[in-house]
Amino acid sequence: MAHPALLFAQDMLPRPEQPFKSIPMEKQNVSTLKTYQIPAITFVRDGSAHIVDLTIPIPKTISEEAQAMLTAAAMAPHPSPEPTQTVADVRAAHAEMQARLTEQLLRMYPVTVEKKSLGGVPVTLVTPTNARADLEDRLLINLHGGAFFLGQGSIREAIPIAARTDIKVLAVDYRLAPEAPFPAAVDDTIAVYRELLKDYRPQHLALYGSSAGAILSAQALVRARQLGLPLPAALGFFSGTVDFAHPGDSEAFFSDEGLAPMVTPVAVVAHAYLGSHSLIDPILSPAYADVKGFPPVLLMGGSRDMFLSGTSNFHRQLLRAGVHAELVVFDAMPHVHWQNPNLPESNEALDIQAGFLAEKVKGNS
Repeated sequence: MAHPALLFAQDMLPRPEQPFKSIPMEKQNVSTLKTYQIPAITFVRDGSAHIVDLTIPIPKTISEEAQAMLTAAAMAPHPSPEPTQTVADVRAAHAEMQARLTEQLLRMYPVTVEKKSLGGVPVTLVTPTNARADLEDRLLINLHGGAFFLGQGSIREAIPIAARTDIKVLAVDYRLAPEAPFPAAVDDTIAVYRELLKDYRPQHLALYGSSAGAILSAQALVRARQLGLPLPAALGFFSGTVDFAHPGDSEAFFSDEGLAPMVTPVAVVAHAYLGSHSLIDPILSPAYADVKGFPPVLLMGGSRDMFLSGTSNFHRQLLRAGVHAELVVFDAMPHVHWQNPNLPESNEALDIQAGFLAEKVKGNS
């Protein structure tokens, strides 16, 4: 059965009753193409598009490693449209993958790892072995991704940034849904941030995250300002959304792997986190918050990223509010491609992220 996103009302515009005959390429010209080519896309009367027969090649503008990644993803088995795994099953498989990748990153980057607790919240301090003494009073705060129900204890986003910036990174192990829906993760982030403000100047702190971590980082800033807390020097918003009430265009046809035969709406994936909360709450969906006065923000995504619309919409919201905001989009890259340590595009993305965050906290006295 087709995914609900591809099921449309019966008032679809008429289509030819018989398929058009194909014509050998050497005999085609403008007139034959107009007459005989099968429509790639048809439209519903409300303007919705129905993709019928459209080939989207893997572009040659990306690295060979990235081309191989997209090919492998396309050829891999895709999940059944019916959920067959429990949350515990999915978490176990994800934890296994996370452990392997963490081991690989720890071999690649010279850092030390220390588990701690701050404000009653578990955290992990990732310290570069070449940490500079003059940056001892600087700290980057990472909020991991994982759709708000995966990634417990993850430091995969903290390791490469710590090594690249020579600055310590504190990874916050916030509570996860379904056991702890919104606003638990926001509360945990704020609890940690309050404690850090006792030892660090806000202009020496920066907050960043990918996917759910990006979303949470924006939510936390809105909440911090509501509470009258000083905001950090910078925000790294790497592939997320700030509007759960109105999904962006890219969420309709991209999955977390990019192009895929099945697309699950983000609100469905995150339903345990969202619960019955109002989707236009300005903390849950910062699109409905006043972001004037936010610190400088770096936003990042890919042209096959399900959150490309969400990321670019947030970029425009920030610009409208007079916030310094930079947007970087990678051609053909799917959701959070920088978490694949084997891609040249990942190194480029991480260098940009690290450069931005380090500049903002290093440049403040």
